Amino acid sequence: MAIAPEDQRQMRQWQAVLDSAGEGIWGLDMEGKCTFVNRMATKIMGFESKELLGGDIHELVHHHDSDAGHFPAERCPIFAALQKNTPLSNLSDTMFRKDGSSFVVEMSAHPVTVEGEVLGVVVSFRDVTDSRQQREDLRKAFELVEQRTAELDAVIESMPHGIYIATPDGKMRTNRRARMMSGERFPAELKTLEGALAGEASTATVQTPGHWIQSVAAPVVQGGKITGGVAVNTDVTQSRLQDEALRKSEKLAAVGQLASSIAHEINNPLESITNLLYLVQKSDSIEEMKDYARIAQEELARVTEITLQTLRFHRQQSKPTKVDLADLLRTLMTLYTGRLLVRRLQVEMKLSHAPPVLCLEGEIRQVVNNLLRNALDAMSEGGRLFIRMHPQTNWISSQKGIRLTLADTGEGIAPDIMQHLFEPFQTTKELAGTGLGLWVSKGIVEKHSGCIRTRSRRGEGHGTVFAVWLPLDGGPNLAAEED
Repeated sequence: MAIAPEDQRQMRQWQAVLDSAGEGIWGLDMEGKCTFVNRMATKIMGFESKELLGGDIHELVHHHDSDAGHFPAERCPIFAALQKNTPLSNLSDTMFRKDGSSFVVEMSAHPVTVEGEVLGVVVSFRDVTDSRQQREDLRKAFELVEQRTAELDAVIESMPHGIYIATPDGKMRTNRRARMMSGERFPAELKTLEGALAGEASTATVQTPGHWIQSVAAPVVQGGKITGGVAVNTDVTQSRLQDEALRKSEKLAAVGQLASSIAHEINNPLESITNLLYLVQKSDSIEEMKDYARIAQEELARVTEITLQTLRFHRQQSKPTKVDLADLLRTLMTLYTGRLLVRRLQVEMKLSHAPPVLCLEGEIRQVVNNLLRNALDAMSEGGRLFIRMHPQTNWISSQKGIRLTLADTGEGIAPDIMQHLFEPFQTTKELAGTGLGLWVSKGIVEKHSGCIRTRSRRGEGHGTVFAVWLPLDGGPNLAAEED
């Protein structure tokens, strides 16, 4: 029987409405045959509409379940909705395209009734395969974040120093050592954490009832905004007592030198840990957080190693290894990101390609770190730091080596201090320094058969330059120590 033109026009209008829908839609009669289908359904399933119309939809697109087993029509929830006249909403299921590939859908089925008689069912669906995968990826990412956070928490809790992390709204996080030292509160005698929240990095030592506490603090900066402050507190009572004894003594006692050197060198890894905590809180990368946590563990191990060292470097326990000084420099520079930002310091690095150097990595790291810290301390309010490294042959011995130069635009060193710069207890930092860093550094460099030189200028064009030259083979002293 021919269809009237008016009916044809109305059918085209209904088809246009269906085709404009953002979900796949088809209709089934009581026998499960397709009575209509929209454009989105054919697009998702890869069929032409003429291949679906009048066909058994179940056998075409719903023939297997998610376990790849055959899925009989009598178990199909769509047919259940048809036979029981019960709507079906937001059901997750698996369907198949024309090419046999499967995809996950979220579908609904609603029976079509006329005067109480069920004539068929309308099914709507959408492909949720990608969103499901995204949710799964997100879940795994959250699990990884939780794992890394737990690892970081374990690192912080295991530190033998008091860690205090504060936010501007007054919230405070502490580790076990901090709670042992001062309970849940930050020592009122110290203002370092308060200064860190105000954007100032500082180091201070104060006397509390029965103890001397040394505190190193720095602001936590994210996106150019201060979001908190972190302080690392250490009980330096014993070291402080030894320093007091040295001040009262007119001669340099060997035991006093060792104790003071340990106290001085412990500051280096502590400041590194402070900067690492800043970098962890700033970073959005799980891999970066893992790397910073690993470096923090290495720095903590170095604290333990430093306390066991003596100033007799020829008795170093570790063996010399080949070290890429450029990588060592870059690693150290990442630890001072917070200080560079706070003090508005600019760094210009030119590291020429150079072969690795045979050395005791921990000691050379100690030397470079000390020179970096000195340069940054000399520029408290802005400045530029120039770092250069390139291969250089000793023109006297024809020995191949590496030359490292660090130049700052600080105020320079006074001539009377320059004359004794590499002697113990010579410092330009007044109460903030022990005066042992350059003395220790010079001993390490000379043990490696290298040399360290400096020049400084005050007044116009002021600043200080330190140059360290190290042989590639480590020199005879290192070879003898290895034996």
